[in-house]
Amino acid sequence: MSDLILLTGISGFIAKHVALELLAAGYRVRGTVRSAAKAALVQETLKNAGGAVDRLEFVEADLTQDNGWDAAVAGCRFVVHTASPFPARQSKDRYALVPIARGGTLRVVEAASRAGVERIVLTSSVAAIYYGHDAKQGPHYSESNWSNVESSHISDYAVSKTEAERAAWKAVEAGGPELAVVNPAFVLGPMLDRETGTSAELIRTMLMGRLPAVPDITFGIVDVRDVARAHLQAMTVPDAAGRRFILCGGSLSMMEIGQSIALAEPSAASRVPKLVLPDFLVRAAAIFTGKARAAVPELGRRKILGTEAAERTLGIDFRPPQVAVAATVRSLKELGLAN
Repeated sequence: MSDLILLTGISGFIAKHVALELLAAGYRVRGTVRSAAKAALVQETLKNAGGAVDRLEFVEADLTQDNGWDAAVAGCRFVVHTASPFPARQSKDRYALVPIARGGTLRVVEAASRAGVERIVLTSSVAAIYYGHDAKQGPHYSESNWSNVESSHISDYAVSKTEAERAAWKAVEAGGPELAVVNPAFVLGPMLDRETGTSAELIRTMLMGRLPAVPDITFGIVDVRDVARAHLQAMTVPDAAGRRFILCGGSLSMMEIGQSIALAEPSAASRVPKLVLPDFLVRAAAIFTGKARAAVPELGRRKILGTEAAERTLGIDFRPPQVAVAATVRSLKELGLAN
């Protein structure tokens, strides 16, 4: 009988791709959902994508509740913890998401420890690595870097991912399951259903011509198919235990993302962003909007993310970011989510 894997937050964009990867590798997958209705939707999506849903089961569990987690991990060899809040809007309280993100992670880690799970793979983010630093840090970031949660220029999401990951590492210090952490950049790629999520919504906004001007910010991008593969490898490769892995196929500015959209969908060439907003306008807008506040610390900064660990230890050959953008565009068109 194949090993059973607990996959938390299976209804998420990344998690559905991870589920397909695990099922294709022959594992049994138990996904956590917050309702039976959500489970039915996920099962249909994975079935339509060719997943072996005869090896798929669901359990109800909530990151904010203690109940259900011991039952969820019972009989599992590995746990892949992807569930975490990812809001569309930034809160003024940078610690607003920490109770759910950190508390939920600890519930999963502690339940896995009680159940004798062999290894946990945690989906963290580059948001736990490169935010809250001034220009003195320089452009290069590796797995040894951590975001500065004390900075006044850090988002609630980045704080939550940093605090949750730190809590996970601390929880396994004294023993228990092995831990491997993947830190993806901005995740794009093919969509499996009509739930766009925060990442694909940016591409949709540009594709629909709703973002004629963009700030001068650049960020790393990684294809969700590479992220899913990295989760499987982090779970099974012996040398992955006790390590973090940055996942990134390359960086694009927001203007370059627009240009990549136009290449993938020539009919959208007239609708993608044409202007870069002057920095002073973005700083002025930051007084009134959370999105602008989040952009200010990143203006004009192009970060270089070290991916050698993922390439060498996990064997990931990353797709270029333009491929991930194009795949997102195709999905949005095929699913009827963009004209």
